Amino acid sequence: MKELENKLRNELLRDTNVKLLATATWSLPVQSFDVSFETVERTKMDILMKMLLTAFRTGSFASAEEVSKLLVVEPLFIQDMMDKFEQTAMIQKAGGTYTLTEKGRQQLESGVYVSVPENEDATVYYSASHVQFFVGNVVDHAKETYRYANKSRATTAFEDEEWRNALESVRVTESEKEHVQKVIQSIKTVTELEQKFVPCIEFQLHNLGNERLYARVWNTMTEQWDEQLEAQILEHELAQWRERYLAE
Repeated sequence: MKELENKLRNELLRDTNVKLLATATWSLPVQSFDVSFETVERTKMDILMKMLLTAFRTGSFASAEEVSKLLVVEPLFIQDMMDKFEQTAMIQKAGGTYTLTEKGRQQLESGVYVSVPENEDATVYYSASHVQFFVGNVVDHAKETYRYANKSRATTAFEDEEWRNALESVRVTESEKEHVQKVIQSIKTVTELEQKFVPCIEFQLHNLGNERLYARVWNTMTEQWDEQLEAQILEHELAQWRERYLAE
């Protein structure tokens, strides 16, 4: 941490008009949540998929062999596709024959096949001081907590759409396969984990050229200067800094 602080200080003081007034290292509290959710793959249907679904819409078939003869495609391949369609409720067997369901009809018309849902889980981090989720590596820091930290937010106060947006930021949603997109279908459960503390490095600065007092805060989780925290500090302390530093 000291090495990083020295590097940042040197970067800030490259401008000869800038004077360093004070430095501090403290912890930004962030909430961590384990989120369980379901994903599905949305795939653009190929010609064979459309032909198979069209066959079930226009006729009745008792087995993959019957469809195989009509489409002149290997029975094993037809059976595999039929199993997928049955699992996703696109076709159903009743009275000994398969027929297209309303869901299957809708997907055929849209030209998009939606796969069987899969269960996944991920950990996401929320900063109440920023009122937003963060992406990055968390290294716990035991020093003094950020002096203007907001209270933690209750798990029940979040909407599903907020969890979705947070998850989209930390996971790869696009499959490597062409024309395949993996999307979050539903949020299953959310469990709050132990609170984390992100180390931040604060610099209080004075630009002698324009007499401006300002703060720079390095957020080690995002690995960027944190303008939101800087603005919060100035809002609370600028008047005090003017009395303390400019009166000297």
